[in-house]
Amino acid sequence: MCDEEPLTFLPLTFSQADANACATHLILTLFPHWDPAHLDFIRFTDGITNTLLKCVHKTITNDPVTGAEKVSIDEMESALLRAYGKGTNVLIDRGRECQNHFYLALHSLAPPLLARFNNGLIYRFVPGRVTSPADLSLPKVYTAVAKRLGQWHAQIDTKGLMDALELMGPRRRISPDSGVPELVYDDTIESDEEAFLREGGSSDGEEEEVAEEKSIKPGESELWLTIQKWISALPEHKPEEIEQKKLLRDELEWIEDSTGLSGLGEIIFGHCDLLSGNVIVLPKKEKRTGFCPADIGSSEELQVTFIDYEYAIPTERAFDIANHFSEWTGFDCDYNLIPTSPTRRSFIKSYLESFSSFKSDSQNQPEVTNEEIEEVMREVDSFRGIPGFYWGIWALIQATISQIDFDYAAYAELRLAEYWDWKKAFLNEEREQSLRERRWLSL
Repeated sequence: MCDEEPLTFLPLTFSQADANACATHLILTLFPHWDPAHLDFIRFTDGITNTLLKCVHKTITNDPVTGAEKVSIDEMESALLRAYGKGTNVLIDRGRECQNHFYLALHSLAPPLLARFNNGLIYRFVPGRVTSPADLSLPKVYTAVAKRLGQWHAQIDTKGLMDALELMGPRRRISPDSGVPELVYDDTIESDEEAFLREGGSSDGEEEEVAEEKSIKPGESELWLTIQKWISALPEHKPEEIEQKKLLRDELEWIEDSTGLSGLGEIIFGHCDLLSGNVIVLPKKEKRTGFCPADIGSSEELQVTFIDYEYAIPTERAFDIANHFSEWTGFDCDYNLIPTSPTRRSFIKSYLESFSSFKSDSQNQPEVTNEEIEEVMREVDSFRGIPGFYWGIWALIQATISQIDFDYAAYAELRLAEYWDWKKAFLNEEREQSLRERRWLSL
């Protein structure tokens, strides 16, 4: 969508019950000239909230001599269909996600957005290899991640995001019956608050008043308001649920009022979900087809790009970096994989060099000082417990709404334990350090 054409809207819904038929209907409505006999769908299983299907349109030709069929695939025509998990509108503002994707595509940091349907998006496929948690600790991989993250944080103007929806303009609605495009203005996208209430979140007057008091301005962090909304969405039907909700609300208030983390350091546009499954190692330059962002540094160096922007918001950069380090442990939360201090310093040095380079108008590479590196190190260390709080609350909600076979309740317990361990250290309370804290503080 870098050409600013209207975004296509397909008034169709994807259903897991008949996934292939639904996907075929969606794709052929968008690309009516494609031959249904030449479609292939490849399911990706790394996600734990969404359904991801790669759609491939095969070209079949006959050898002029032997007459044998020859199958070829043009990755430029491959598309990714992303259907949202049931109930996830409680957690994610889907209109905002679409806006994020569009804005990133304008900066060539996301693949072109092809269409939106009732419960998902279709966009160009990004060729490459999805990383594993173990990959993230490889120097060539984490250096590439640091450089790309530096580019993200430097190039994406948080205030400019507010104008992205206006830039998207009207939608082009395609009726699956007539196939005739019609321009309509996108006034049907649910707001985060509308989806939140529709999915059963709390709507009492006290919550509305708190939300109003914590409204944000362009360029300010949205992290804390996001967490507040998630806490509000937690069920409160049982006494233990009411008690848990109050505890988490009190903790959020303590973090904002007593830790100095709110607004700490640079406010950037953060990915906020930079786990291994959202980091793609790009093919060598000569083998690339389809969407790929520009290389950073030498084309001989390993290059990565990021996918899935549903949690992306303006936030403190220390949160985005600390969250990425937390994701090195994978969904199993193997804390032996937490990067040590020297590794984090190496990552942050590469990150700052990239950030400064993309921020600078000069042809010369700005030199990053040890003082700058140590400052960001301290900020990230201070934020190390917040990803556990953030994703712990997220998992508590998923445990009540998700139909995916994943133990969200156990995952919530693991992630919230990270926060409690950090808080004990923050308050200098005497107790034996957890493996995660020991690993994080190791030299």
